[in-house]
Amino acid sequence: MVLATAAPALAASPYVVGVPLPETGAEAAMGTDMFQAMKLAAAQINAQGGVLGHKIQLIEEDSACDPQTSVNAANKLVALKVQAVVGTYCSSAALPAEPIFERAGLPFVMPDANATDLTANGFKDVFQANANGQAQANTASFFLVKILKAKRIAIVDDQSEYAVNLATLTQKAIAKLHGNVVDVEAVPATTQDFSSLINKLQSENVNAVYWTGYYAQGGLLIKQARQHSFKSQILVADGSVDNILITTAGAKNAQGVYATMTPMPPFLTGAAATAFTKAYTSRFHMQPGPYSALAYDSIKILATAATRAKSIAPAKVITALHAVNYTGITGPISFSSNGVRHDAHFLVLMVKNGKFTLAPVQPKF
Repeated sequence: MVLATAAPALAASPYVVGVPLPETGAEAAMGTDMFQAMKLAAAQINAQGGVLGHKIQLIEEDSACDPQTSVNAANKLVALKVQAVVGTYCSSAALPAEPIFERAGLPFVMPDANATDLTANGFKDVFQANANGQAQANTASFFLVKILKAKRIAIVDDQSEYAVNLATLTQKAIAKLHGNVVDVEAVPATTQDFSSLINKLQSENVNAVYWTGYYAQGGLLIKQARQHSFKSQILVADGSVDNILITTAGAKNAQGVYATMTPMPPFLTGAAATAFTKAYTSRFHMQPGPYSALAYDSIKILATAATRAKSIAPAKVITALHAVNYTGITGPISFSSNGVRHDAHFLVLMVKNGKFTLAPVQPKF
C-alpha cells in the first residue's frame, strides 16, 4: 500500500480517496503512470487549499488487472473508510469491484476502463471518464471498412472482459457498415505462441486484423505475424497503446501498425495539456503515458464535484458528479444518467519509426 500526500497538512481532516490500480502483473507500468498523474493532480489541488479545506489523501491498493485481486483491494479500501474511489485499470478488474463500492455508497470514477458492461448495472455511483467501448468500436469499424477498405477482417481478443466486449461491439459495428468479418478468435491472455492462429488467418486470406487485447500479447502477435510473412494490416485497441508493444514486437515489425486510442499526450492540444505534460515530466522525469491525462482529469473531476456539492460526503458527491460539467485536459467532461461520458471520441494512431504518431487520416462521424 502506498500513501501519497502532498503539501503541508491542512486544518481539516483529509479527503481520503481510494486508488485501486495494478501495482503488480503485466499492467503494472500503466498503474504507476496513472498513479503519478493522480498524485500530480492531488498536489496541485492541495497547494490551492484542498477540497473545501480538506487535503486529498490518496491510498493506493493493488488491483493487478485481476478480478479476485481487485475484489480484495476494493474490500480493503472500504474497510479503510475511503470517501471516494478513482481507478482501476482493466475492465475485468473494475466490474467485480463495482458492487462493493456501490454497497458502500462510494463515488467510483474510472479513468480508463471502458467496457460497456461497466455502466449496464444501473449503479448510480459509477462514472466512466474514458470514452466507452461502443465509441471505440465505432471508430475501429469505420477505419477498417471505410478508410483501410479491408474486405476480409478478423477480430482477435484475449478473453478479458474488456477485449471480449470490444470484439463483440466491433463485429456488430462492422456489420452495420456492411463490412465482412470472416473470423472472430479468442486466445488466452497467457498465450506466447501465436503460430497456429496466424496460419489460420493466412489460410482465410484475412487482410486486416483487429487485436482488442492488451499490449503484452499484442506485441508478441505482431512480432510473430511479421516473422510468418503475414502482410495484412494490423489494428490494435487502446489496451495495447504502450511503448512496450513496440519494444516487444520490434520497431521494424510494428511499423505501420494502427491503434484506436482515446486522446492522450502528446496528441492533446491547448495550454492546459501543455502545462500538464511539463509538470508531469518535471516531477517524475519521464513522459506521461497513455492514461495519465484521464487519471489526472479524474481527480480534478472528483474535486470539482465535491466543491460544487459543498461537501465531501459520498452521497452528495455522487449527485454532483451526475451534474458536473468540467473542461479537462482531455476535453469537456459530463456524464449521462448511467455514468457514460458524453461526446467522447477515439483517435487512430499509427506506429512510425518506433513511436506512436497520429494517423494521417482520421474517422469522421
